[in-house]
Formats: sequence, C-alpha cells, structure tokens
Amino acid sequence: MNQNRVAQNRADAITGSLLGCALGDSIGLPFEGISAQRIGRLNPGPFRQRLVFGNGMISDDTEHSCMVAQSLIASGGDADLFGRNMAWRLRWWFLTLPAGIGFGTLRSALKLWIGFPYNKSGANSAGNGPMMRSAIIGAFAADDDGLREEIVAVSSQITHSDPRAERAAQVVAKAGSLGANHEEISARLAGSYFENWMSEDDELKTLVEQAAQSAMANESARQFCENHNMARGVSGYCYSTLAVVLQIWFRCHDDLERAITEAIGCGGDTDTVAAIVGGMVGAKVGKSGLPEHWLRRLIDWPRSVGWMESLCQQLSSIKDSGNSSRPRYIFFPFALMRNMAFLLIVLVHGFRRLLPPY
Repeated sequence: MNQNRVAQNRADAITGSLLGCALGDSIGLPFEGISAQRIGRLNPGPFRQRLVFGNGMISDDTEHSCMVAQSLIASGGDADLFGRNMAWRLRWWFLTLPAGIGFGTLRSALKLWIGFPYNKSGANSAGNGPMMRSAIIGAFAADDDGLREEIVAVSSQITHSDPRAERAAQVVAKAGSLGANHEEISARLAGSYFENWMSEDDELKTLVEQAAQSAMANESARQFCENHNMARGVSGYCYSTLAVVLQIWFRCHDDLERAITEAIGCGGDTDTVAAIVGGMVGAKVGKSGLPEHWLRRLIDWPRSVGWMESLCQQLSSIKDSGNSSRPRYIFFPFALMRNMAFLLIVLVHGFRRLLPPY
C-alpha cells in the first residue's frame, strides 16, 4: 500500500474514532444514571440526539479525547512531552468548570495545580477516565505497538494510579488499533488480542473470556449485563465497563449505530460506555461509517464537528512527519461560557427525570 493510501486510512480511522466517541457520548448523555428498564420507557423508539430540542452536545468523555489529540499534536508523539502537555490541558480544562467531572479526575486536577508532576498526580482509582480517551491513541499509533502502549500508560497515570485503570485503557487502545488496521475482529481471538495484560491479571482474563463467550453465543449486551450482576446498569468501575464494551465490540465492530444503541440500552454510565464503544468501532468504520442523521444533529460549540475533524487531520499529519505542531485550541472564556450553558441544560434534564414514566 502506498504512503498516500496509508495516510488517508490513518486520517479516516482517527476521524472515525473521535467523532464516533462524540456520537456515543452525545446520544448516551441524556440517559446517564438511568436503569435499562426506565430508558426503554423514556425512549421506546430508535435512539437519536435529544439533549437540546432534538440536538446533541458532548461531555467530558469527548473533551478528554480531544485533549489527547491536541497533546499528541503538540508533542509530536513523544511520550514525556505528551504527558507534560496533557497535564497542562487538564489543569486549564478543570478551571472551565466542566459538569460531571469524575472524582478521580477531580483529585488529579487539584494535585496537578498544587505542583505534582504528571507521573505522580494520578488518584488511586479504578474508574473509567483513562479508558474513555484511549481509542483515539489506538487509531493514532495503530502501526506502532510500543508507542501506543507508552502513550496509554502516560495518559492513564496522569489521572489514575490503579493498574487496573491502565490495563483497561490498554485493551481499549489495542481494540482501536485493530480496527484502524482493518484486522480480523473475532471473539474467538480475544485471548491473542489482549494476552499481554490478561497474563498478569486473573480478573481481567475472566472478564475478557466472559465477554467473548457471551458474544459467541450472540447474547445482547443487556442480556450479558443481566447475567453478570449489572441489571441496574453499568457502573463506573473500569473492569465492569470494559466487559460490556468488549462484548459489544466483538459483535458490532462494523456497525456503529447498533453498537452505541446496545451500549445505551444497558443503562448506568451510558454516555461513557457509548463513548468508549463509539471510539473503538469508529476507528474501524471511519467517518463514512458514522450515522449521518446523528452527526448532523451534534451542535456543540466551540468543539464543533468541524473543529474536531480539523483536529484529526492535524493529528494524522504529525504521525507522518514526526514533528510537533500547534494544535487547534479552545479559547478559555468560550469554554467557560459553554460550560455554564451546558450545566443549565443538564439541570433541566435532571428535573425532567423526576417526572414519569418511571
């Protein structure tokens, strides 16, 4: 394959991963924290953008993936420079008062501001933070296992020091790289995909095997959750989330709309689960595989669809050149204004949940 074709495929995988993450995030956001049963009553038809009069907005899941992309561009893919850049972006992102920030990420941001270096700032948490920003790393470094694993390790330790959080993030990034490389994706091959991390963690090995067996039995994601003590929804524990996203990815790796629909239908941490799945599947299907009727209703600002596409083009180009560059940025006052409006919208949805149907 010639170099131009390789570059085009990489750009498509990176764009598909970031926008797939944004779609999962925005579609799942209105249902966060709700049980699968109530989601079915609130949304009996096909899922669609619905946060703001039939339109969608993103949350911290997509914002973190954008910051990863920006930091990769600014560092030229150098792991240490990436860590330093990402740490500063997290510091300033925290000051924009993002709604729904995870407790582990909150503690890490505070530690960064009082002077902890990026490799000492992680909270002792096994939350979903590192996972939700890892698929795009897999798409970016799909042809370089060593670089991918190094960047994921740095990205994880900035906010989460628990080794389970990093292992989960490594698995998600590996899945993203498999999709970006258009390799065969099959539940039968689960052990070979993730053996580097399963061999040192019996809990991870068990959940990967359970997800693969469920996928081979063609169970739905909701059935899988009900069979594994997640009937009330997927929690914020990284391994619970990972089991569900893998079960969906094994079956729906070439159908982003179905993958996101199944992720949201499980209930619980719907925006994060759908964002992770969207990033993994998006890396394989590319931009052309994203549902257009969802994408045109994603109206966020200043991180608009056009802004994210431009960022992805920058990220793809620095992988080819190996040189750092100044990434697209967000003007701090604009981000703060947007988050104030977003918080009001989230509060309105919170009050709506007090009303039937229950």
